[in-house]
Amino acid sequence: MSRVQLLPRLKDIGVAQLLDTSTGAPPTPAQITEIIGGDSPFVWVAASGGSFSDQLTRALVEGLVEIASKNGYPNDSSRETRAMFDAEAAIWLGDHAALATGELLRDDVWAFLATALIPGVVSWRFPEQNPERYFGGVRNTFQRLWMRGVTLDLGETHPDRWKLVRELSEDAMVAIFERPAIASDPRLARGVAAGWVETAQKIGRGKMERVMRQATIILRVRNQVLDLGHLDDEGLLAVVNEAFEVAAGTAEASSSVRSSREDS
Repeated sequence: MSRVQLLPRLKDIGVAQLLDTSTGAPPTPAQITEIIGGDSPFVWVAASGGSFSDQLTRALVEGLVEIASKNGYPNDSSRETRAMFDAEAAIWLGDHAALATGELLRDDVWAFLATALIPGVVSWRFPEQNPERYFGGVRNTFQRLWMRGVTLDLGETHPDRWKLVRELSEDAMVAIFERPAIASDPRLARGVAAGWVETAQKIGRGKMERVMRQATIILRVRNQVLDLGHLDDEGLLAVVNEAFEVAAGTAEASSSVRSSREDS
């Protein structure tokens, strides 16, 4: 049995100090060394349960920088190149066997990667320098992509394994992964993602923001009455599809009413 490969972790106070020092820009190597270098109390590795892996840490950095570079890093990014980076990085992270451990569930692991190792990629992906993109959590630049890759993976035997990762819009991703009631259940998250893709193919991606919002409300209410997690795959798919059908119908009706008022 192989041991879990442990990664360095950065406490929130370390992230905060680095961001305060860098004042609106990604932390520089000198700032990083000054604040968290040596025996810094802000950096740590789990005391047991595995062994520290410098090799895996380097592989993460090199892999993500390579994907970013393919999409224009360090030059200015566009919405298109940022979307391509997100999809490619999510697939790479989700397919990385060494990352399929509980170690990657730790927010502080992703905080170290984003703030201490490749803050330049964070700044390139999110030029507005939102601190949430450095701190660990669902909005961390890389943690959010790992969550997408792991959760939306349809499996090696699926003919289009990464379809959901590639086709969902950023708004749809946020609607799924920043709602704990959905994100905490991988089957439900995949079901909602599949429902979004199928509905978007029918009515067009441009109409999906309102439909997605309404569908998630319907599913949240249904989940309070009937625990969706206890449904089999077929039953869950039926509930999700019904929610999207109702939401799409409601959106279409609202659009028709507005058009009638404008014409009158």
